[in-house]
Amino acid sequence: MSETGQSQERTNDDTIERTAIVMYGLMEQLHDVLAVPEAQDDISLGMLMGLSMYLDDKIGPFRTERLMNSAPGIILKTDAHVVRPQIDRFLPVLRAFGGHLATLPGPAGSAEPGL
Repeated sequence: MSETGQSQERTNDDTIERTAIVMYGLMEQLHDVLAVPEAQDDISLGMLMGLSMYLDDKIGPFRTERLMNSAPGIILKTDAHVVRPQIDRFLPVLRAFGGHLATLPGPAGSAEPGL
């Protein structure tokens, strides 16, 4: 592979990895803000549904379906997981964002915080 091809491939992989790390941390913070002990799975399913709706809106249903179908293979092929040192690089910003979300007022008449 040419020098340019290797550089392009590395750049794409770096972008995907960085994006995945930030998304993991963001989802971790968001889950903590939204979490209620009796509905942990409902929170996770809602997050997955929201991500699917976002992708559908931004890239369209056919590309979303293709990406979602590819996701398990990508995760299994690369043994994808986020290790603590990776997330620690982004954690201060993500914690600040999560803290801000937690302070938002809940729906009218609700004792629940934000969102």
